Amino acid sequence: MSRPQQITVLGATGSIGLSTLDVIARHPERYQVFALSGFTRLSELLALCVRHAPGSP
Repeated sequence: MSRPQQITVLGATGSIGLSTLDVIARHPERYQVFALSGFTRLSELLALCVRHAPGSP
Protein backbone atom coordinates (compact mmCIF):
# COMPACT_ATOMS: atom_id res chain seq x y z
CA MET A 1 0.00 0.00 0.00
CA SER A 2 1.30 3.49 -0.82
CA ARG A 3 1.90 6.21 1.73
CA PRO A 4 -0.79 8.87 2.25
CA GLN A 5 -0.39 12.05 0.23
CA GLN A 6 0.93 14.92 2.37
CA ILE A 7 -1.37 17.97 2.19
CA THR A 8 -0.71 21.59 3.19
CA VAL A 9 -3.89 23.56 3.86
CA LEU A 10 -3.57 27.32 3.42
CA GLY A 11 -6.31 29.23 5.18
CA ALA A 12 -7.24 26.23 7.31
CA THR A 13 -9.70 28.17 9.49
CA GLY A 14 -11.80 29.41 6.56
CA SER A 15 -14.72 27.58 5.01
CA ILE A 16 -12.72 25.99 2.18
CA GLY A 17 -9.91 25.01 4.53
CA LEU A 18 -12.33 23.40 6.98
CA SER A 19 -14.03 21.51 4.15
CA THR A 20 -10.64 20.30 2.95
CA LEU A 21 -9.74 19.10 6.44
CA ASP A 22 -13.06 17.26 6.62
CA VAL A 23 -12.22 15.36 3.41
CA ILE A 24 -8.72 14.57 4.73
CA ALA A 25 -10.17 13.27 8.00
CA ARG A 26 -12.62 11.02 6.12
CA HIS A 27 -9.81 9.43 4.07
CA PRO A 28 -6.80 8.89 6.38
CA GLU A 29 -5.52 6.08 4.19
CA ARG A 30 -5.16 8.52 1.27
CA TYR A 31 -4.32 11.88 2.87
CA GLN A 32 -2.33 13.25 5.80
CA VAL A 33 -2.00 16.85 7.00
CA PHE A 34 1.55 18.09 6.50
CA ALA A 35 1.04 21.77 7.42
CA LEU A 36 -1.72 24.24 8.27
CA SER A 37 -1.77 28.03 7.97
CA GLY A 38 -4.15 30.73 9.13
CA PHE A 39 -4.18 34.47 9.64
CA THR A 40 -6.43 35.82 12.40
CA ARG A 41 -8.23 32.90 14.06
CA LEU A 42 -5.19 31.65 15.94
CA SER A 43 -7.07 29.80 18.68
CA GLU A 44 -9.01 27.90 16.00
CA LEU A 45 -5.76 27.18 14.17
CA LEU A 46 -4.25 25.78 17.36
CA ALA A 47 -7.28 23.51 17.84
CA LEU A 48 -6.91 22.26 14.26
CA CYS A 49 -3.22 21.57 14.86
CA VAL A 50 -4.07 19.53 17.95
CA ARG A 51 -6.75 17.60 16.08
CA HIS A 52 -4.88 16.92 12.85
CA ALA A 53 -1.27 16.80 14.14
CA PRO A 54 0.41 18.28 11.05
CA GLY A 55 3.79 16.81 10.24
CA SER A 56 3.29 13.72 12.39
CA PRO A 57 4.13 10.35 10.83
